[in-house]
Amino acid sequence: MSRIGTVKTRTIWTLAGFGWGLLVGLIIALQTAGFLAGVGWLFIFGDDPWPEAANWVLLGLTAVAGLVPLVALTWLGRRLGIAFESESRQRLRTRRRGWFVFGLAAGGLALGAAMAWAGALTERAQRADREAAEHQYEQLVGAAHRIKGVSVGGGQPPAVDVDVTLAGSRVGEYVLDWRLRELVYDSTLAAGSRILRLSEGEVRETVTIDTAGVRAAYDRSVLSGDARVLVDEDFDLLLTLRPILTSAEAARLPDDELGEFERGESDLISSTTAPFPVQFELP
Repeated sequence: MSRIGTVKTRTIWTLAGFGWGLLVGLIIALQTAGFLAGVGWLFIFGDDPWPEAANWVLLGLTAVAGLVPLVALTWLGRRLGIAFESESRQRLRTRRRGWFVFGLAAGGLALGAAMAWAGALTERAQRADREAAEHQYEQLVGAAHRIKGVSVGGGQPPAVDVDVTLAGSRVGEYVLDWRLRELVYDSTLAAGSRILRLSEGEVRETVTIDTAGVRAAYDRSVLSGDARVLVDEDFDLLLTLRPILTSAEAARLPDDELGEFERGESDLISSTTAPFPVQFELP
């Protein structure tokens, strides 16, 4: 009790305010940094490199956000201590209360520091996992077969052969899709799909399109069978090559890339278009 009595009440309450200010300031600074970084990424810089000045602005605003509650609560603690010193009665009890408040702040600060340290370790591990997944994804994109060339015109009527050149180093299964479209009326005149087992290197696949079926589909979907017309134009042939991922490959993909792959928007998917010339008379 004598040791408590040797410390001024204002000093105890100033320490208590400082401890709480440090704890609250740390929390607000972390939240401010996260908020500003999110705003900068979403609305200003995106995935582009941040300029050096932006990092200094972020650091400065974060420091201000942390210092304001630190200074304010330290000042408040001192003012309370001075007020309590003016009371002659129960001064020892007031000091004990100050130590108690300071102890709560110190305990909270220690707990906050431990949580921040654990969060930093977790974030570091998650970042390492993300970087590893991105690296594996880039390797997979580089190895996957892609459509390198399309040649239309082989074969004999009523069919036309389309030679598709594919190249890559990933060994595995793929799906080759094709769709022949009339762009003015946005009509699909022919479509098909084929599962391929590709080995490393360059390979050619031939897609045969039934021109009699194309003629009938055009008459049905575009003309509705009511007109006599000579069709002499280029239709649009869309070809898409998609790897069939193994369970191990899918598990290694970043979450956002897996979603894009399922939506058909991934860099793993190769697609191209080629003109498909037709000439026929209806009916």
